[in-house]
Amino acid sequence: MSKSLFSSYPNPPAERERRDTSVRELLRGSSSADSGLKSLGASFKRIGLLNDYLRIPYANGSSFASQFFYRELKRRGHDVTVVGPEDPAADAEELPETHLAMKALPLRMHPGVQLSMPKAKDFDDLVEARFDAVVCQTSSALMEYGVWLRRNQGVPLLCVNTVHLPSVYNTVLPDALNKSALVNRIFQDHLIPFAERSTVEAFNSADGLVVLAPGMKKYWEARGVTVPIHVIPRAVEPKTFDRELREDPFPAHFARGSRVVVVCRHTREKEVTRLLNLFATEVRPRCPEATLTLVGDGPDHEEFIAQAERLGLADVTHFPGEVAIKDIAEWYGYADVFAYTSLSETYGQVVSEALWTGLPVVAFDDQMGVAGQISHGRDGFLLAPGPDTEEANREFGLHLVQLLQQPELRAGMGAEARRLARHRSDPGQCVSRLYDALASARVNCSQKRPWESASKWSKVQPKIRMALLHGLVFGLGLLRKPVKLNRNGVRQQGWDTI
Repeated sequence: MSKSLFSSYPNPPAERERRDTSVRELLRGSSSADSGLKSLGASFKRIGLLNDYLRIPYANGSSFASQFFYRELKRRGHDVTVVGPEDPAADAEELPETHLAMKALPLRMHPGVQLSMPKAKDFDDLVEARFDAVVCQTSSALMEYGVWLRRNQGVPLLCVNTVHLPSVYNTVLPDALNKSALVNRIFQDHLIPFAERSTVEAFNSADGLVVLAPGMKKYWEARGVTVPIHVIPRAVEPKTFDRELREDPFPAHFARGSRVVVVCRHTREKEVTRLLNLFATEVRPRCPEATLTLVGDGPDHEEFIAQAERLGLADVTHFPGEVAIKDIAEWYGYADVFAYTSLSETYGQVVSEALWTGLPVVAFDDQMGVAGQISHGRDGFLLAPGPDTEEANREFGLHLVQLLQQPELRAGMGAEARRLARHRSDPGQCVSRLYDALASARVNCSQKRPWESASKWSKVQPKIRMALLHGLVFGLGLLRKPVKLNRNGVRQQGWDTI
């Protein structure tokens, strides 16, 4: 049962305005997240957190990050309400203690994904929640709720970029359409630019944008985002990754010193096909004892297994499926090298986790999230993905082999990986940076004063936009048959547990 959201809490825009001028000054010079809270005081007592999932149906870095901030903000005294699409499959313990569930449609081809379809009551509930600020951890049309609250109630809005749009559209396409050059041109030349323009409009209607890596800051600036952009890497949860390791989960014949691991969703965008090919052609001939473990699940899981068999890798590849976040540390801790070929990451939380646990990483330079985490030659190798893909694959394979065959190099890079990751992904620093971004959002909102407009922004406009966009995605989801996800039946942790 959700905690009641609607106790009396007067908080008109004029009251917010009186508090604005001192917030940033108070935060300036704060040395920790806890002192940041003391400075903020009641100014951000009630925080709304918009998220694409109320129940986390499968491993999802963005929602794990939302869970982290939810717990940390609550621990520091904030009242945090998670706003997201209703999930009929959710058990009570999987939901946040305080939440608003919005009516939604299921994405047929992707079980567990719900698409919000707004009703007038949703907007009334948001007003009654009396938020002092909203953090929008979504790149879907769900952000329309935050934009509407800002324009009508003067609630400061901070958006977080969670998706690289050009890389994800093909996940809803059936194989026949995905292989069509015409269909891909339509998406790349028309639909994706339209979606990016709509996203830029939403971001510029907020008071700030959080990106997870410097490359994403450049990406959105080039597309026209003009609000303040804050680079805040995701935190790594020490309670999950710094505990004592339990039993080795790898197959017994996968010898220590030869284990390459990758953790990711098994979808086209992660370039697992490329990793399997280069492992077969560039790694195994030079290092016959090398093994490859691919932790995760997704729409293309079975195809990747079949590809491994076709390449003659059945005996040296392992597909354990999805693993609960509380059990993932062993897959990093007993591995030797982490490999990552994805070019679609707004951050790449798994790379951060691997580095945190002391695994050197070999990855392609995506000029986005992954590139912002790896220091080439220090904690791993960051390699150009092209334009000559064969040469790029060869370089990738050679560096994997180098790390497997040189234990001292591997150990040295692993130690540096651990040191740098613990500086970059320190939980206290990440929360402190979020406080700074919220303070900036408060100031930006007070200066723009959107609630002073003579005509209030109608509920009809955001309802239409959300319904059209999510209706389009729902329709596309009918084109591809439902995929199998999370075959292990793993229940990811709830919002209030760690």
